[in-house]
Amino acid sequence: MIVTVSKALPSAVACLAPAARVVREGAALALREFVASDADALSEILGDPHVMRHTSSGAMSYDAVVDLVREAEAEQADPARTRHRLAVVQRADGALAGTVTVERERYSSVYCHSIVLRPHLANLSAGYEASQLVAGLAFDELRVHRLWFMAAVDNLTAQRLFLASGSTHDGKVRELYFRDGRWWDCNMYTILEHEWRARAHLTLREAIALLRQREQEPRTLEPAAV
Repeated sequence: MIVTVSKALPSAVACLAPAARVVREGAALALREFVASDADALSEILGDPHVMRHTSSGAMSYDAVVDLVREAEAEQADPARTRHRLAVVQRADGALAGTVTVERERYSSVYCHSIVLRPHLANLSAGYEASQLVAGLAFDELRVHRLWFMAAVDNLTAQRLFLASGSTHDGKVRELYFRDGRWWDCNMYTILEHEWRARAHLTLREAIALLRQREQEPRTLEPAAV
């Protein structure tokens, strides 16, 4: 799921650039490991009820965010690590811009739990770059065959971004999680390694043009399995 936060700009704490291993770099953004000093800036994001409206957990308390960062640091030292909770930072100044979580599964697959960006970066350009960083992590670093995402049915921004990034809508999972007194449906999106490599060079403009072309093509029904 992709979500955005309230319109607060990064705090002074968020603009600190702690020494941490950089996992993947793009033109304007990078993925790096979390460090303890990220907790304050991260809590501004994950503690916002508006941003968390598209997540299964809802807004997180400060203590819960501190625990999350501690767990992320502990996971970094695990040789059998399957979950990668990473900071999204701006390359220009190291400011914390958001977070992503990916988890390696069976059958050469990675699930991206979320991509969260601050509002001054919550645009299709930054979202596209972040999604490409996640794909590069999955296919180049973790060397899996399949990357998939889930987006709440009312999270239209995330759905549009996944499609622009080359993912295929594979269907809807009904009543996936319970929050705020109701069950929520989610859409599933998947991209395979060879599909990503064939289009990894595309700019955002080229990716959107390709998506619009695909949307205008007549749809054909797949034959039913027997």
